[in-house]
Amino acid sequence: MPESRRLEIIAIAKKYDVLIVEDSPYREIRFEGKAQKTIYELDNSGQVILLGTFSKIFVPGFRIGWVIAHEKIVDKFVTAKQSTDLCTPTLNQKIAHKYIEKGYFDENLKGIIEQYHKKRDNMINAFKEYMPEGVKWTEPEGGLFLFLTLPENMDAEILFKKAIEKNVAFVLGSVFHCNGSGKNTMRINFSYMPMDKTTEGVKRLAEVIKEEM
Repeated sequence: MPESRRLEIIAIAKKYDVLIVEDSPYREIRFEGKAQKTIYELDNSGQVILLGTFSKIFVPGFRIGWVIAHEKIVDKFVTAKQSTDLCTPTLNQKIAHKYIEKGYFDENLKGIIEQYHKKRDNMINAFKEYMPEGVKWTEPEGGLFLFLTLPENMDAEILFKKAIEKNVAFVLGSVFHCNGSGKNTMRINFSYMPMDKTTEGVKRLAEVIKEEM
């Protein structure tokens, strides 16, 4: 999302006096290009709540995240959390603190980025090799997902059921659209599976798409 669009969103939030929750779990996983300023950085009115997490860049099981927001909003978060689980995982936080303090985090992050970069390129290459004409996809500069767009007359939900029969799954792209559109889109993860299995999965998905065409 370009900076100009981010500024527009901030202006709308100010006009209608609503908060923006900026969920940013993948920001640190960038392969190339220049990082955009967060909406939080661009805002000067306290309208934005920025969320971050160690789940994608350190240890998923630690369940450590953070909130950057106006002090009054953070106080509300603290109260809500206390009524939910009474206390925070202090040991996990101490381990994370020590890990960062000793410089291990930055070094490990480089390795994570390098690994996911290779996996992204592998999936894109598989798309180029197997996907039929008329299918389009993003080539993201970071994160863990590609967004794929089918021809307009195709329904990803119908494809999903057929893909499952070939042991391939994806997330319906329509859930990322607020107006009921995106029926012909899907989000696909490239981070988890080994690269050879990712290639095989793309091949199977392409076969399903070709059959549906």
